[in-house]
Amino acid sequence: MTELTLPESLLLVALDDEGGADTANWGSGVEAGLAGALLLELLEAGCLDEDDGRLVAVACDAPADPVAAAALEVIRAEDKRRDAKAWVGRLAKELKPLRGRVAEGLVTRGVLEERQRKVLGMALSSRYPEADPEPERRLRAELAEVLVTGREPTQREAMLVGLLHAYDLVKRVVPREDRREARRRAKELAKGDAIAGAVGSAISDVQAATMAAVIAATTAATVSSGDGGGGGGN
Repeated sequence: MTELTLPESLLLVALDDEGGADTANWGSGVEAGLAGALLLELLEAGCLDEDDGRLVAVACDAPADPVAAAALEVIRAEDKRRDAKAWVGRLAKELKPLRGRVAEGLVTRGVLEERQRKVLGMALSSRYPEADPEPERRLRAELAEVLVTGREPTQREAMLVGLLHAYDLVKRVVPREDRREARRRAKELAKGDAIAGAVGSAISDVQAATMAAVIAATTAATVSSGDGGGGGGN
């Protein structure tokens, strides 16, 4: 089994295993969250660097993951230098729908199954129930070691925990009795102190930008739902 990318890991935790739908607190921020995960993936691969507060593409081996490769091409094709917040928004727009793109790789490898919801023969949306539970089981066990037993995280684990913290998804990877401590630990790791050097600063910027984008998207969706009357139904 190919190692999970950060966007894939985030999506696996967020999806309901049986129904394959997004969890309630994932909601309308899905594209921003996956865009932030892509930026972190490229930072870890050495394909991005921070220069005066801006994220810029640098020479690197082409990412094996097609979604990460597409994200890198978007960044390289832009003449304008952007900070993490701007790139989160840009990638979410240019690669939309990111949820489907990321899920496609997991479907191809047999981790998820795609089921389309149809009305009058027209496909309206896709759900992605789990086909092979082992990759997510292994991922959750590793995260529990970091969040509950206090094992020092790898750089990749620290980045993923920061994303889970942004979505309040930590509760989905630990037992109920461990959630308070796990949230405290996740909040600590989300500050980026576990990752030293210039890349640590860039990662912190991406995590902060992702959280801001998630909050903005969720707030906008809540306001829109309220304006429509009846709350929009969860």
